Amino acid sequence: MEWTIHQIAKETGIPKDSLRYYDKLGMISPKRRENGYRCYDDNDLAALQYATVMKYAQFSLSDIKTILGLSCDQPTAECNETGKRILTAKAAELKQMAANYQNIIRLLEELIPMMDGVEVYSSNQGRIEAYVKQVYEDIRQSETAQSNNREDKE
Repeated sequence: MEWTIHQIAKETGIPKDSLRYYDKLGMISPKRRENGYRCYDDNDLAALQYATVMKYAQFSLSDIKTILGLSCDQPTAECNETGKRILTAKAAELKQMAANYQNIIRLLEELIPMMDGVEVYSSNQGRIEAYVKQVYEDIRQSETAQSNNREDKE
């Protein structure tokens, strides 16, 4: 099946400007019709779906382009190592983010019943503040590790 930019934007939920930008970056390479208009096929749709998942997982556009390129190019050992490194780092980052979100969920679930009375919340304020501080420190530590990881890649 083939789609125009308008149709693929509607199909994927990706704005037309983003589709044009992805093309400019070389993340996808839709064919061109005689009139110069982009023509997207099933492979482009699959790549855009993959890119959407990776974008949701907070991959950089550069990393998305690299990973998408792995499926198009003839694989080499170096290429596979690059992909493996990117995916391993992102998996670790997402695991840490999931752990941080779980801690935040636990905090919220503890806070909800405390909203029934001022005394209940205030009597637990020290414990809550300590928990928030620990979650904050966990988040800061994981953000620092992510930042260092990005700097190492550059």
